[in-house]
Amino acid sequence: MEIKEVIRLNKYESTFYLIGWSGAVFYSIYHVHLMHTYFIDYHDSYHDFSPGWSWIGGKRDTSDEEWTTWIPFMFKLIPWIIIHLFVGQIIKYLFNNMVLCCWYIAVSLIFLWQYVGILGTLCILILPCISCLLTALRSKVVSWIVHLSCLAVIYLTKTSESIGQAWLSLDEEKYYMLIIAICWIQLRSISYSIDSIVEYKHKNILSFLKELVQNAAYCLYLPTLFLGPLILYGEFMQGVKVPYRQWSVGRLCTIIFNLTRYIFWLFFTEFTMHFMYFNALQFHPEIVEQMNPWAFYGLGYCMGQYFHLKYVVIYGFWGEIARIEDVAAPPPPKCIGRIHLYSDMWKHFDRGLYKFLVRYIYIPVSGMKSPMRKLLASFLCFGFVFLWHGMQTFIFIWSFLNFLGLTVEGIAKTIGKYKRYIRIERKYLSERNIRRFHCALASPLLAMSAISNFYFFAGQDIGNAFIYRIFHDSWNITLLVLFILYCCCQVSTDRKNTEILKSQYKEN
Repeated sequence: MEIKEVIRLNKYESTFYLIGWSGAVFYSIYHVHLMHTYFIDYHDSYHDFSPGWSWIGGKRDTSDEEWTTWIPFMFKLIPWIIIHLFVGQIIKYLFNNMVLCCWYIAVSLIFLWQYVGILGTLCILILPCISCLLTALRSKVVSWIVHLSCLAVIYLTKTSESIGQAWLSLDEEKYYMLIIAICWIQLRSISYSIDSIVEYKHKNILSFLKELVQNAAYCLYLPTLFLGPLILYGEFMQGVKVPYRQWSVGRLCTIIFNLTRYIFWLFFTEFTMHFMYFNALQFHPEIVEQMNPWAFYGLGYCMGQYFHLKYVVIYGFWGEIARIEDVAAPPPPKCIGRIHLYSDMWKHFDRGLYKFLVRYIYIPVSGMKSPMRKLLASFLCFGFVFLWHGMQTFIFIWSFLNFLGLTVEGIAKTIGKYKRYIRIERKYLSERNIRRFHCALASPLLAMSAISNFYFFAGQDIGNAFIYRIFHDSWNITLLVLFILYCCCQVSTDRKNTEILKSQYKEN
């Protein structure tokens, strides 16, 4: 096995960077907390707040629609998941894979029928049927055209929300969750279509029906139906085909520990909303623009960490439920406070979506050959991300800045591999100074990465405010921000090196 070289700084310098980064984070969070005074006599016409927990008092920030919708929905779904798991384990022990797939379909359809009604359930079933029929054409090009057209229709449905909601006779929450489920099913339908075209199996009507059942079970799999994470078709079917495993105390304790961990982060996030009103601040750009630098950039960090915790809870909990049934769900996101590269952020945040983009878009288009084809493949990946998340201006800016950032990072890595450049670098710089130089170069790119995500978290007005401040703040503030980000890059590099060494130790 090839041993990857890592460059370590002395412990005093590493400690200095850790203290500098974590100290700046906590101090900026404190300044964001002080902004809660703005909402003391706030006229809450949009219901951004609700009464806090009785033992805390005060009020709690409930302005994030996703959190206030998803978490109650999770608790509503849990009794169904218990039934899903209990019967599923019995079937896996007594019967074959097809019976298990039929159970997955049945329990999901029963839940959908009572939750969104017969019309909503039929809407859910359209995409699995289309994707199964598309495999008969045995053309990836046609399959992609149809699926992209379906995404455009879904977007039009979002923009004409009142019409679709009235037609389906659903309230706002149920219609919102239905659209989310359809968006996830669209990704699974693509995964099924492309994988099944590669291994075409429709030799007769029975084999077609078998494929239809397996595809429907995959698309309607209840633990990941509404909130993800994304599991590719091949990985799902591998989990379905795994023989029944006897339950042990160790296995049960591991599951309980993991679920408890995600529930802890759920309540920790709820707890912080009693003291940190960064979600509500996003709807007041005029206030954000006037914040002092510590509060302003602290707001950006809080938005990122909140977004991270939200998906740790959602992806972690439902991914663990899937793993109970031996379905290899991707792990939850890594903490954004310890990642400084664009490529690592995409690789380790939404890992299911990352694998989807690499498998079905990047590798087929790039062929892993010419730089121009890699650039085109990257562009198409972010074009798909833009289309799937919703074709809005702030989504476009976020997607474009991420594409630009990854391109710059890719160019820098390519230059760094040239032997002439390596010789020049090693001639004038020691190994540790090379690492310091690389972190210094990465700091502005990290700032760009953060700002691009602020567009996604909070919309165009807040994103524009960060662009304005980064160019119009005094030079000493900008230098301080870049130094703090430099500390973050060093901390992130230390953490990444530790993981590399651990991985090499295990493999040896």
